Amino acid sequence: PMRFTNRTPYPARFEAGSPGDAEMLGCVACKVTYFVEENRLVPAPEDESWPVFDTVFVHEGVRLGPDVDFRRDGVDVVVFGRAMAPGGSATPHVLVTIECGSLRHQVWAIGDRRWVKVAGGLLATDPEPFVEMPLSNDRAFGGKVSMDGMEVAHPANPDGRGFALSEEDAVGAFLPNLEWPDDRLMRWSDQPRPTCFFKPRGFLDEPGAPPEEFPRRLMEAAFRQSVPSLVAATPDDLGDALTLSGFDPEGTLAFPVPPRRGPVVHVAVGSLRSRFPAALSSLVALVPEGVVVATYLALFRYLFRPEEIRTAELLWEGHDRG
Repeated sequence: PMRFTNRTPYPARFEAGSPGDAEMLGCVACKVTYFVEENRLVPAPEDESWPVFDTVFVHEGVRLGPDVDFRRDGVDVVVFGRAMAPGGSATPHVLVTIECGSLRHQVWAIGDRRWVKVAGGLLATDPEPFVEMPLSNDRAFGGKVSMDGMEVAHPANPDGRGFALSEEDAVGAFLPNLEWPDDRLMRWSDQPRPTCFFKPRGFLDEPGAPPEEFPRRLMEAAFRQSVPSLVAATPDDLGDALTLSGFDPEGTLAFPVPPRRGPVVHVAVGSLRSRFPAALSSLVALVPEGVVVATYLALFRYLFRPEEIRTAELLWEGHDRG
């Protein structure tokens, strides 16, 4: 086996697999937890840092996949927080926006409404004012209904609300609290794309995506951590700041984006030497706590030759806990 040594002050994990008889695949994940202080990122002490997850981890009801996974592609941005009324005064709606480089995810958070029966059909009640609202997937369009004694779930977001197959199902039911600005729910029979902030249990496809590429998108989404609009193709697409509107009653927040390039894995196999830089693979923001968690991933291949000494050292010069 390859001997792994983590020489950084941050949690890291190494795993290896074999894609063939003579070749091995190495994967190293390193995670840095930062406090956001006066527009600066300050590394958290060890006892307050998130570990590297080797299995599914659930935070506030959201499932986050293992960090050490060679099948992950792109950079996932995941934001935990609530929609907050400006100034702390109850309001019927708040426009919530996440922007980070080329990424933009904008959703209306709307107070509770129900479908009521009126002459000629169903009408939505006026939204109830709120001070804060969860941005969890159960507030987005979706859900479950009963048909012929069997439960039918929305294919993308079975945890949501607003999904109905008949007018009878819709009477008295809640409308979703989260809606796209350009795709508002007008009739009980509308089927908008769920406005999830987190990866739902079903497959949430990209709007307008070519049907012939569906298998590829389905496979890629299986190993991602976030929704399509919050996945950057590369770390360089993230920009310098994660800008958050509607998350704080005092106004817009801006969290600095951590370094796009992380530590370097120095690999030795017998007399062979090589180095493999780790790049940002996920960015998790805990808005109420003022915390940013950056995960870096490095992948490399090496030959398996018996009796050779194999080592991997993770180094990150000039980057410490401050």
